[in-house]
Amino acid sequence: MTEPEPSTGEQAPLLDMRGLGVTIEIGGRPAEVVRDLSLTLDDGEVLGIVGESGCGKTVTARSIIGLDRTDSRFRLGGQMLYRGRDLLALDEHAMRAIRGKEIAMIFQDPMTSLNPLHRIGAQIGETLGEHTALSKAAIRARTIDLLRQVGIPHPERRVDDYPHQFSGGMRQRAMIAMALACEPALLIADEPTTALDVTTQLQILDLLARLKDDYRMAVILITHDLGVVAEIADRVMVMYAGQCVEYGTTRDVFHAPKHPYTAGLLAAMPSADRPKVARLSAIKGSPPRLTAGLPSGCAFAPRCDHVFARCSEMPPLAAHDAAPDHRDRCWLPAGDRPWGLDPARGTAGSPA
Repeated sequence: MTEPEPSTGEQAPLLDMRGLGVTIEIGGRPAEVVRDLSLTLDDGEVLGIVGESGCGKTVTARSIIGLDRTDSRFRLGGQMLYRGRDLLALDEHAMRAIRGKEIAMIFQDPMTSLNPLHRIGAQIGETLGEHTALSKAAIRARTIDLLRQVGIPHPERRVDDYPHQFSGGMRQRAMIAMALACEPALLIADEPTTALDVTTQLQILDLLARLKDDYRMAVILITHDLGVVAEIADRVMVMYAGQCVEYGTTRDVFHAPKHPYTAGLLAAMPSADRPKVARLSAIKGSPPRLTAGLPSGCAFAPRCDHVFARCSEMPPLAAHDAAPDHRDRCWLPAGDRPWGLDPARGTAGSPA
């Protein structure tokens, strides 16, 4: 197996994904949207998954929680071991007992994820009613307490509001309260700061960091925003065209990127240290259309400035002697990669 291997410690990882593959039928044609993806996640750890739109981040998250398992257009392969149980092998009844209780998800858009026809409290309480034996009065009390924990003012009143009576930031807090209702061991946060202003984004990130420690839960954070990942993630997975192209600790990936795609993403980040007249770097071209099929070799080759003959072969996700826990999918020898640490920024500079 070429992806990150399971933890070698005595305690098994909370989540051990092995060779996940997801194929979706789109317009009558199969599209391989996730390819041979593996990762491990320990209790209390935060993993950031980054990459451009369409790279497979959200599909991976939905596969973990099993949201598309009953859709005939989706075909899943590989293994998804959660506390030793293969989630992909469970039937829907068994999966429902885990979904929301042990593994919960904050969805991408708080403006549309809540049902406009039901009160906020009823939507949060539905999870508690499904997975606990609490009375209606106890469910209401727990719901109010959850709203208080996520910073909703006057939760005793706001629990009976409808979603349209909440601002975008408050809706996101309500979504977080819903996800935390049963104190899950794993929280998947899919773009939790999308469509929120900068101040509210910071508040949501601070809230997630605090609640992670309070509930001692692991988090998978899916985002386009590398700054968000740098803020709270322990490890980072960079995805491109349904594959992991780089995987390592946040410090290693940000300060010494190994893959040209990662280096390009970091070079495109605004920085207070960048001269005002300097233009942001950009990665040329566009991601491949998965419905049109993928090249047999490196999927990033058509956009890479450093492509050479061997890129027609698929590179493995390999580690380097200097950093065995830092892996990338690139054929260039480590010493020949013309990007790396930019002392002025403290992160990767533009590829030469």
